[in-house]
Amino acid sequence: MRITFVGFGLLASSVAAAIKQAKLPTVVRAVSSPATLSRAKELGLADEFFGYDEIKDWVPGSDMILLCAPILHILHTIENLAQMDLSALSSQSKILVSDIGSTKVEICKAGAKLPKPFVFVGSHPMAGSEKRTLEYNDPSIFENAYWFVCPPEGVEEADYKSLLDLISFVGANAVVFPPEHHDRTMAWVSHMPQMLSSTLAASMPERLVKPSYQHYAGRAFRDMTRIAASGWNMWHDIAVTNRDQTVLALREVREGLDKTIEAMDHLQVVSDGKPAADDRAGELESVFKAGNEGRASLFEKGRNAAAAFSEITVPLKDVPGALLQVLSPLAQNNLNIRDIELMKVRENIAGTLLLAFKTPEEARRAVQILKLLGYDVKER
Repeated sequence: MRITFVGFGLLASSVAAAIKQAKLPTVVRAVSSPATLSRAKELGLADEFFGYDEIKDWVPGSDMILLCAPILHILHTIENLAQMDLSALSSQSKILVSDIGSTKVEICKAGAKLPKPFVFVGSHPMAGSEKRTLEYNDPSIFENAYWFVCPPEGVEEADYKSLLDLISFVGANAVVFPPEHHDRTMAWVSHMPQMLSSTLAASMPERLVKPSYQHYAGRAFRDMTRIAASGWNMWHDIAVTNRDQTVLALREVREGLDKTIEAMDHLQVVSDGKPAADDRAGELESVFKAGNEGRASLFEKGRNAAAAFSEITVPLKDVPGALLQVLSPLAQNNLNIRDIELMKVRENIAGTLLLAFKTPEEARRAVQILKLLGYDVKER
């Protein structure tokens, strides 16, 4: 098996790292800039190295080509593949081409036009990080993540089985999805939230910024603006290739904001502990209840991740080594922590550690071990 990664950033190098770690009989071919190729060689992440312009060298011999560059670069590469001299590929009956782009309609339209021996199937792993380079490669980054697969009409599952096998190998779960459904869904759960976060961070009024009052922001504001740190170059490509659906999502949110503002406008000042006769707090309450339900729906059992994790919570003391005192005994008992979060952290008070395990049995073992050590552990 010879897999060619065009663009060798975080996600491509993470797949490559997983392949190398497992010592699969797979030839990893990296296509990238000279500096990135040099570093990939130093890290032992690839076997063969090519520049972007050496397309006549890196296409022949490839069993699978995975396009891992920004969206517009993916579209440009597909165009270059379509214009290749196919005589150099006469000995190959099929070359599977896929991608990891965050939008799918435009990419899948272009890919469907590729001539034989190319077979194009669009894809998009729901994994990543604010880090973008191969320096941060993580062979477990795809574990328990959804990986959308968007085959064109007429392409059989057997034609892209090697892609499905790769997705399964890295621990992700394939979801076969029409590209239009993908872009409509991502507009709401990914692209619109990015635009909202960026807008929120960009809209801080002068009366807040000038005296530096934004430094008093609590966790809510910090969490809501975290992704405002995202780079523009990647989001430019997403915005131009999924503009209409993202604008629709933003307008739908704006309608919701208008309803919330109207509900706030009708609130009355409470007098003597009782609401005014014409108070309409029920309208705002309905917004909160609908919000509660919407948030809860994200975490229905078996949802929000390809497979449900079993979680426990552990209160921590605010002392040096507190984390190590919890994690070390679990590691010594061969318990693999799949996810970790430090919640409700404030200086000089106890934080709560959230630990996730793949199975309920592992979670129960962790509870037993930590309770023996005197921790007040709870299954979530």
